[in-house]
Amino acid sequence: MAATPAPPMDRPPTYAPRSLTRLALWLVAGNLVIAAAVVAATWLALRTSRESDLTRARETTDNLAVSLSIEIGAELKQVDNALATLVLQYRRADGAPDQLRRAMERALADQRSLLPQVDFIRMTDARGHVLYGLAAEEGAFNVSDREYFQRARDTDGVVISEPLFGRVLRKWGIVVARRLETADGEFAGVVYTTLSTEHFIESFKGLTIGPEGAISLRTRSQRLVARYSAAEPHSIRGVGDVIVSEDLMRKMAANPRQGWYMTKTRLDNIERITCYRQVRGYPLTIFTGASTADFLAGWRDEVRQQSALAAVAILTVLGCSVLIFLQQRRDQRAAVGLHRLAIEQALMLDNDMVGMMRLRDRTVVWKNRAMASLFGYAPGELTGQSIRQLYLDDATYREVGEAAYPAIGAGRRFRRQLRMRRKDGTPVWIDLSGTSVSEHESFWMMIDISALKESEATAQHLAVHDALTGLPNRVRFTERLAGALTLRGERAGLVAVCWLDLDGFKEVNDQHGHEAGDVVLRVVAQRLLAGVRSHDLVARMGGDEFAILLTALRTEHEADPALRRMLGAVAEPVLLPDGDRASVTASIGIAFAPHHGRQAEPLMLLAETAMTMAKRAGKRRFVSASSMPGNAMNASSSSTSTSIGPDAPTPVDAIDTPSGPAPAPGTEGAARPADPGPPAVPDHSFEESVAGEEDPGATLDGEDSSRVPPRRTP
Repeated sequence: MAATPAPPMDRPPTYAPRSLTRLALWLVAGNLVIAAAVVAATWLALRTSRESDLTRARETTDNLAVSLSIEIGAELKQVDNALATLVLQYRRADGAPDQLRRAMERALADQRSLLPQVDFIRMTDARGHVLYGLAAEEGAFNVSDREYFQRARDTDGVVISEPLFGRVLRKWGIVVARRLETADGEFAGVVYTTLSTEHFIESFKGLTIGPEGAISLRTRSQRLVARYSAAEPHSIRGVGDVIVSEDLMRKMAANPRQGWYMTKTRLDNIERITCYRQVRGYPLTIFTGASTADFLAGWRDEVRQQSALAAVAILTVLGCSVLIFLQQRRDQRAAVGLHRLAIEQALMLDNDMVGMMRLRDRTVVWKNRAMASLFGYAPGELTGQSIRQLYLDDATYREVGEAAYPAIGAGRRFRRQLRMRRKDGTPVWIDLSGTSVSEHESFWMMIDISALKESEATAQHLAVHDALTGLPNRVRFTERLAGALTLRGERAGLVAVCWLDLDGFKEVNDQHGHEAGDVVLRVVAQRLLAGVRSHDLVARMGGDEFAILLTALRTEHEADPALRRMLGAVAEPVLLPDGDRASVTASIGIAFAPHHGRQAEPLMLLAETAMTMAKRAGKRRFVSASSMPGNAMNASSSSTSTSIGPDAPTPVDAIDTPSGPAPAPGTEGAARPADPGPPAVPDHSFEESVAGEEDPGATLDGEDSSRVPPRRTP
């Protein structure tokens, strides 16, 4: 039986007061109530606005802290990789002292050229005397009394020191060190380098944190490594000391990895909202702070504006009441005034932004204009109908009813975000909230939040994709590789990690500019995508480095055709917007799981090392980790780490194949035909024996993360 519809809310009955005194009393009471309501509404709005500003500032500073922690972690990883390479080269070095010195100095120079951010790289002997890496004008000195030397002597992994003031360079910084060993495994000294405080400050200067914001980097003991503040851009006050607030210490004790707090900074006595993130894998924490004076400036202006509007509103209501009182001398004018006020109240409910409806036993007895337009119904079409037609399915309809009505029956407000259905069947995201009106009636408000949900989805995509090329970034590549390695044991086949670095890319930037370099990176990304299967993965790891994940290979050599095609595709000239042509080549290193390991990070490091060997071997080629000393292929091994050392088996199945003949001398600058774009690649870039298999790691993602999203036209 259909419920009886309620009387329309846009036609309230008129009335006339019985006496002027009674009207005056009602007007006074009404003005007091309205004034209280306006004050309360203004206060609530300002409070909500302040909380929103605080949340926005916290999210902004937290995002900045996350980005910086990832950037610093990547930089430290690059430094650590260089030191690890030097440790390996030292252990394998042999010969007379003069030969050893020349070999080590050459190795130090090679790695130093790859690390522009460090001041030097040096090696010591077992007693702490610095032997290699000294400048011509520097005398010998000893670092055995340094804490990082003693820790590196007793530790196999990387060591990061507390902030130190350099004895030679006379400036602050941190030391990154690793233990050196002889071929017999005995301690032979340390290899170390420094990252100066000035380097970190220069990295922080380009970030937007407001005129009173601050960015700090601290060690695990909270000693200050570097700090940049727009108010004190060149200050190194507090470096090496522990000058922190009690709020920071409490938050770090509760959660040392991440968090936020709002307090006055002890170094400059400025109140900030500060977010912190630990640099993953290293004993460093990045702090980003935004001044409350900066991000609450707009809110303070809003306070003044809202207060003025509230005063105007109260005075307006008071003036209207006075007019109503004066005109009430005639009953007809009083009735007209009251009727007009009722219509204005109805218009507040019948707005165009927020859908509102009143339900009796889940049947619509009243709704406003926004409600009908929100779901695509004609005026009056929803009245008297069940709200089941607004839900996508019976399960959702039943679930919301079972959760909402007990809550609103107990006097609480129910709220949920869910997908509902328009009249034409298309889904729409709705912020649904309801409250009880009476035992059988409830009042509901609905807001379309589809744009917000789309924005959230876009932000999630950008978090794991490269902004320039649209390719997955290092985070997504590591996740996919870990997933492929986890599921690989359930299926036969190899997983290949290919690390690709462009040859000659710096010359393109120097000759044609960085915008041309961006064009080259985008074209290379498209060409690499054209050379892999739909379930393989191409990612940009940063700069001019890319990584490719190939799965379901039965032998190492099944990857050869695709790698050759990639080398050929990359080497094709790129037509630039100004009509010039740019040419780059590529060097590729490749590591296979399980032959070279079963964990993501070691495989990526090994592939990157193999790529370095490809560059040293002449570039424009690919080199397998199997061809590296100490990395013999052993498919039956259950070890999860790569075998590197003098006792490793003899390498087999080495791959070191140029992609094609080198250009003839004198022809590099010759004119070429117009750029044909990415070379034609067959539908299947591999042998038919694996063309139909799928990547086990791809099942972890709901999207095809190796595809480049279409560019939007402004």
